[in-house]
Amino acid sequence: MPDTRNSAESLLVEVEQQLDVVDAGLMAGEPDALQRACAALREVALSFARVLEAALSAEVFDHAFRRRIDAVAQRLATQRQSIARRTVVVERALASIFRPQADATYARLGDRPTFASH
Repeated sequence: MPDTRNSAESLLVEVEQQLDVVDAGLMAGEPDALQRACAALREVALSFARVLEAALSAEVFDHAFRRRIDAVAQRLATQRQSIARRTVVVERALASIFRPQADATYARLGDRPTFASH
């Protein structure tokens, strides 16, 4: 299993590096760069997951390697929370700029209400 170990090590390094790129994208606030970084992270993470699945036994990986995998999982959870918080901030900002219009009941858009004279 040394090949699996080497492949996993190489892919784990790539995942860690891509996490750094996603962190930088979050800090920069550049949506296009963040989207590209997340897509690249997804690809490398899937490759890493496939290599881990291919390993017949977790005994191939030592304690330090498993700690790195746990750290990656923690960073992914933190990034997910950061993105969720940023989404809420953006949605609130947009709502304050573009106030939603109340839907009129039983009226067409632009019609003025008419009142009968007694």
